[in-house]
Amino acid sequence: MQSRSLMEEPMTLPKDDRRPLEAGDPAGDSRLFRRCLGQYGTGIAIITTQLGEQRGAVTVNSFASVSLDPPLVLWSLARESRSFPLFRDSEKFNVNILSSQQMEVSWHFASKIEDKFASSSWFVGELGMPLLDGCLVHLECEKQAEVEGGDHTILIGRVRRASRFEGEPLLFSQGQYSVPASHPDASPTPEVGGAANGNPRSEQTIVAQIFEAHNLLSARFDEHRRAEGVDIAVARVLACLYDSPDLGLEDLATATFLGQRDTEDAVAELRRRDLLRKGATGGVVLTEAGRTIREAIRSRWQEFQRDQIAGITDPDLSSTIRTLAKLISRNQATK
Repeated sequence: MQSRSLMEEPMTLPKDDRRPLEAGDPAGDSRLFRRCLGQYGTGIAIITTQLGEQRGAVTVNSFASVSLDPPLVLWSLARESRSFPLFRDSEKFNVNILSSQQMEVSWHFASKIEDKFASSSWFVGELGMPLLDGCLVHLECEKQAEVEGGDHTILIGRVRRASRFEGEPLLFSQGQYSVPASHPDASPTPEVGGAANGNPRSEQTIVAQIFEAHNLLSARFDEHRRAEGVDIAVARVLACLYDSPDLGLEDLATATFLGQRDTEDAVAELRRRDLLRKGATGGVVLTEAGRTIREAIRSRWQEFQRDQIAGITDPDLSSTIRTLAKLISRNQATK
């Protein structure tokens, strides 16, 4: 029997009818590449350093382990970053892995604030570099090597001191923060099972369930967003500008909790589709087409919400709303 050549048929065949939401050459579409990388969930770390009297810090999710023996880690920094010269010239840096309670710390150190340490709680570690309070892990490192990687530089550090604290990590995936939760097909261990310690109503469990409920509902509602041709980041920008028009990029990033780069990507996509225009004060506002899409998503959300709370009693709903209102009020008061 004559065999087919590799040119006559693909080496691999699709196992189902799934088609990509988008595809292309990342060399010509960096925003597509970012969105693909955003599908890979990571922890969040803040890298800190000091040179003389000057301190620097950047929020990253590029942190990774390299070696156990010797203990090596790496992370990457854009060469156009304002902090790049400081990290390039310093021979030491610290890795501060954030806990689930530190979303605001992540936002703060990802912002364009000039002195990020002025309003932050920190102390000096054993290697003389700043360490942030409240973190899950501290890794104090001496720079081992630098490797050029496109528009970034990869910094490899040898860990000289490691400290681990109680808590859960803060995670980031698909443009949003999250916390760990057991997969429904996996058996929970005592360390992650909420009721294993005999206190299923602890504040930590409640907060974790809020995060899990938010992520599950957001993922389920995603099919409605996609039906309107938007992803979660674009939907957040649409909603924000619908209620608060004429915001600049920095204010928009803060209001949507997306971060600067994801906000810029969402705004670029909306501009490409003529859903945004320049506002009177230099910010951006929705066009009529943009407002129409936002209103369609809101209508879908209202119907989705009715379906989700169907069968839940009024007393349970009222109790949940009161609890959430207290948590929101408490955290707004501490900003």
